[in-house]
Amino acid sequence: MNGLPGVLPGLCRRVGGGVEGRLLAGMVRARIGERLAELGSGCGEVAIRVALGHPGILVDALEFQEPLNRVARRLSQAHGVADRLRILDGDVRSPPATMTQGGYAQVFCNPPFFPVGAGRLPPDPQRAAARFELTATLADFCRCAAWLLSPGGRLHLVLRPERLAELPAILNAHGLGPPRVELARARPECLPFAALITTRKA
Repeated sequence: MNGLPGVLPGLCRRVGGGVEGRLLAGMVRARIGERLAELGSGCGEVAIRVALGHPGILVDALEFQEPLNRVARRLSQAHGVADRLRILDGDVRSPPATMTQGGYAQVFCNPPFFPVGAGRLPPDPQRAAARFELTATLADFCRCAAWLLSPGGRLHLVLRPERLAELPAILNAHGLGPPRVELARARPECLPFAALITTRKA
């Protein structure tokens, strides 16, 4: 799916993952009956893509910014997946009780690209929180994913390539295996703009 039906609200365009979100959705291959989770789900665009592409699954989408969740709920209704997609208010550093430890076959996320200090913060506070680690860090996302995943479950991540050096130690610290990495380029001769990562829980 190259695009969702309809037009995304302006708020989603400001904080959405853009091409990275579409790449993340494309990494997920789920079986009927599986329960999946997205961490830091924003307006729900990626979770909706995944639910639309896999009619027999259930998805929980966790986001701490309530304005984004309100939009996500409207979008999930509009695209006919609200019965299989739960939009949850909460923080990856302390997931809500409605999310079960070890209860998910797959977790997918597009964490904030940059640590604080790695660039100039956008003036829009919601965009800043989506792109910079103002609250949760990459390690927090991986810790939460490991807690949610069942043994052998898969974690899918999209990161900036410059974050790859720190990733193996973070994954290992939380019981996640060596990453499989694919680099995404706009054209073959260009430098990669994203790293597509899959790992498994031991």
